[in-house]
Amino acid sequence: MIRRMAAWPALFLVLLTGLLSGCGSTETESFGTTVSASFESGSIGKVTKLSNTVWELSLADDNDNAELPAAWRSWWYVKMANLVVGVPTQITLKNSGWPYYYLPVYSYDQQHWYRFSEDEVTQNQDDELIVRKNFAAGTVWIARFYPYTFTDLEDYISSIASSSYLDIQIPGYTQQGRPIYLFKITDFSVPVTGKKRIFLHARTHPAETSPSFLIEGMIRYLLSGTDEAAALLAGYEFYIFPMQNVDGVVAGNYRSTPRSENLEVLWTFDSTDPLSLIGDVPPEVAVLQYYAKGLMTDGGPPVAMALNLHASNSEPDIRAFFYPHFGTEEQGYSAIEASLWDQQILFIEKVMTRYGEGMIEPLPLEGGGSFATKTYPESWWWACYQDRVVAMTLEMTYGRAGYSPLWIDPADMREFGAVLVLSIRDYFEGYSVPASSVGRAVEIFGNGKLKYPDRYPPYAPDELKE
Repeated sequence: MIRRMAAWPALFLVLLTGLLSGCGSTETESFGTTVSASFESGSIGKVTKLSNTVWELSLADDNDNAELPAAWRSWWYVKMANLVVGVPTQITLKNSGWPYYYLPVYSYDQQHWYRFSEDEVTQNQDDELIVRKNFAAGTVWIARFYPYTFTDLEDYISSIASSSYLDIQIPGYTQQGRPIYLFKITDFSVPVTGKKRIFLHARTHPAETSPSFLIEGMIRYLLSGTDEAAALLAGYEFYIFPMQNVDGVVAGNYRSTPRSENLEVLWTFDSTDPLSLIGDVPPEVAVLQYYAKGLMTDGGPPVAMALNLHASNSEPDIRAFFYPHFGTEEQGYSAIEASLWDQQILFIEKVMTRYGEGMIEPLPLEGGGSFATKTYPESWWWACYQDRVVAMTLEMTYGRAGYSPLWIDPADMREFGAVLVLSIRDYFEGYSVPASSVGRAVEIFGNGKLKYPDRYPPYAPDELKE
């Protein structure tokens, strides 16, 4: 059952006709071959044909807004039709905001996706990627990373909607009238008293698709029917917003809404009365914050952990990492700041133990406290509830990460989802587990082995959460 909540629909419902089409309009035809991004989540900028089989594709700014940071030019997703089969096609990716080598993905049906091999992708002196491949069919979709569209989400919802452990809600709508879904997952036959509430949200930045696969892995584990899953459902309530920035996903943006808003930094609140947001807050933020506040005041157990799920455009060998906050009292932090730090570090250690130490970046010596004066989701959680809620960001990655020399795929990300669920249980219930065999790291990468150590992790100002 999908339940539409009354707080927002009257304000944000609009006609949806045609919203999932026309998301990009670039189309170039030559000798029958076309390059197009006019489909859901599609994106490309200038398309240049150099010969029948040689193309240059320039990445686009979100919403073609050249005032956005160059580092935001990262996502691209195109359809090439009427290719010359039997002859290699060469594609050079230009105008990227990031210098890193990576392997894009391709599909002949938008359902089954494959990574290009390393011998099919090179990088020139200008940090441009050059893809050369003899495609097996005349039509192919090619993307920066595995796409996960709004349609994919709704198809996934249809596949799990019959579960008695799942309540699918629509607590609000986007600026363009699309539903913002919420999954409540628990054993509804068990009284809420004594349960732990876990709050998660993802896809604040549209092209960060890794968390969508992670969420599928979490849900698959929770609904698996095992005794361990049943115990988790009896003891926890999981509240998951799987796609916050739906409009940006449909538009094919990397980081922003169609209005070029970065939702991550728009949890604006009055520091003297932080419980309610202030100013012209987009509904994509207001819906989440209003729901979170309700969970803290509805008479049930408060939220104990709030995870903000992202994916970082880092070096291929950067593993998943967290942004813990503050540090120890010995480093000059207050007792309550040190308390949050200690809780976050303990949780990260539980993840590292269960997932494999080589799968998570080493813990920082301290996290810093500047996040508390900013307007991230964690800033709001801290201002309102301090160390009572373990709130922080998890950044997944797109490359080899801890799986080196392999490149991660959706199955790996779903596997991480199961690990994360069990790590939450380990943390709250004091489980001590042996190091996992899940982590397949063959080498621990340190700063000295990175091509771009000055961006470790990426030092874009809006990525930092000290």
